[in-house]
Amino acid sequence: MQRGTERQTKQKQAIYEVLCSLDHPSATEVYERIRTQFPTISRGTVFRVLGGFAESGKIRKLQLADTDDRYDPTLASHYHARCRGCGRVIDVVSPQAEAVLRGVRVGGFTVDGAEVEFFGLCDDCKKTQEEA
Repeated sequence: MQRGTERQTKQKQAIYEVLCSLDHPSATEVYERIRTQFPTISRGTVFRVLGGFAESGKIRKLQLADTDDRYDPTLASHYHARCRGCGRVIDVVSPQAEAVLRGVRVGGFTVDGAEVEFFGLCDDCKKTQEEA
């Protein structure tokens, strides 16, 4: 194998497909789902593969407040909103926020990106809360 060339295995492909089928999952959630296809796969393998995907830029690793790291296959610029009730994470595309943040100068350097996390209640949790 050539240096710098990553081997694409059936397990890696399956891990990526599972990641894409879930909504901003943690590595544990991917592991639990992938075990239905590969019962002998180790937790360490899943964690290493996801880490490798994030390091190589194939996916994004999300380090959201007060939760396990999550993974996102969407590479286009976007932010995230997390429900305070159920923990669901959704993508937030905001050209207005992008425009405000692009080129901002802070403390001697120019901002070229940001990780923003919005908090609130999803429609289901809001409805449940209103009914209670």
